[in-house]
Amino acid sequence: MAPTMNRQDSRGRAEEAFRLRAAGRTWAEISRTLGYKSRGAAALAVKRMMDRNPPATAENARATADESLRITQSVLFGRLAAATQRGDDETLTKVAKEIRATVAERSKLAGAYAPERQQVDVNVTTDATAIIDRMESELLALVAQRPAQTALGGNIIDAEIEEIR
Repeated sequence: MAPTMNRQDSRGRAEEAFRLRAAGRTWAEISRTLGYKSRGAAALAVKRMMDRNPPATAENARATADESLRITQSVLFGRLAAATQRGDDETLTKVAKEIRATVAERSKLAGAYAPERQQVDVNVTTDATAIIDRMESELLALVAQRPAQTALGGNIIDAEIEEIR
C-alpha cells in the first residue's frame, strides 16, 4: 500500500499525536482527530517517533542548558555595556542582577555548588571499660581537691530515714 502523505507530514502528525496523548486524550480520540486508520496506528506512529527521538541524557540536557545560558549571558553583557554608556542606572542594575543569576545557574550546572566529599577515618583504641575507669579516677581526684564541708557551714544535709510500718 502506497503512503498517503509525505514523510515530513507524517512525522508532524505523529508529533501532534504525541502532544494530544500527553494532554490526556485517548488513542481513539487521537486517531479520529488526526485521521489515523485505528487507535493502534496512532499509538504505533507515536512509538516510532519516540524511538527516533530518544529522551536526552542528563549530560546532554546539562550541555544544552549551559549553552543556552552562555548565549543569554553574552547578550546580557552587551546590554550591560549599552546601559553603562547611556548612564541608565536602573537598567544597569536589572541587567547586572540577571547576569549574576545566569552566572550562578551556569556554576550550578558545572557542579561548583556541589559539596566536597570528605572522608574521615576513626580508630578507637580504648574500650568502654577503660574509659569508665579513667573517668571514675578523674572524678575521685576532683572530689579529693574540694575542701571538706562541715555540717555547720556547708550545704550537706544530714538525715535519717525511718521506715514506718
